Amino acid sequence: MPYSMTGFAYVSQEFDEYDISVRIKSLNGKGIDISVKGHRDLIAFVELDVRNIIRSFFDRGSFQVFIDLKYRKPKLFMNIDNLKEAVETVKTVMEEIQLSPSDDKIYDLASGIAGEMEENLIDEELKSNTLDVVKKACEILKEERKREGDNLIKDIKNRLIILENIAEKIDRQKEEIISKAKERAVEKIRELLGEEFSERAFIEATIIADKMDITEEIVRLKTHIKRFKELLELDQPVGRKMDFLCQEMHREINTMGNKMPDFSEYTVEMKAQLEKIRQQVQNIE
Repeated sequence: MPYSMTGFAYVSQEFDEYDISVRIKSLNGKGIDISVKGHRDLIAFVELDVRNIIRSFFDRGSFQVFIDLKYRKPKLFMNIDNLKEAVETVKTVMEEIQLSPSDDKIYDLASGIAGEMEENLIDEELKSNTLDVVKKACEILKEERKREGDNLIKDIKNRLIILENIAEKIDRQKEEIISKAKERAVEKIRELLGEEFSERAFIEATIIADKMDITEEIVRLKTHIKRFKELLELDQPVGRKMDFLCQEMHREINTMGNKMPDFSEYTVEMKAQLEKIRQQVQNIE
């Protein structure tokens, strides 16, 4: 069955030297939008891979990912030899341009240079462990979105049944309504023409009544409902297709209401149910 786009997952895992926790929150979205935040040095090292993992699990949604890294002992993300070399470089440059910056200023400049000299501030094992935790969080989130999706589907199925039942009522009653409309049109023409009432006038009344026929609209509406039910059984992203069907069903219901005002009570109820279905569909992947 289709998945919801809303959900939450949290995973925390302990390793020998550190703990990694990953929190992912997903909301509905037209496409896929990913925000990755957390431990600055770690994020810079794994963000691209995290984004690719999210895309491998999900097709639609807005994702907020927070990754935290806590060392059990202080960890210095800086190669001391590189830092020393950078400090000497900064001092040499400052002397040449005859400036005397404070030690704090020298450190700020040197640490930036040393950071650029470092290609792998985070080791590959830490990266691998982090991505494994992200995958576990995605698996939990996927299950959460599936459970939420199951609830959405149940609600949509119940409302589709209501639409079907109302469509059947309209289908059973439409001929009687058309017949009465035709009789009213004939009587009206007779009142207007009196003795001039002719077969041609009767034909005109028949044409007017025939324009009220909503057989095609009912058939198309039932077809859309059937297709909607088929989509509900697919284990793949179908939210966009469902949204399109909602638009098509609204068009048929609206036309039915315009052609046959006698059924306004029915069509108003159908529109209300369809709007609730459309709101649910906005959360389906």
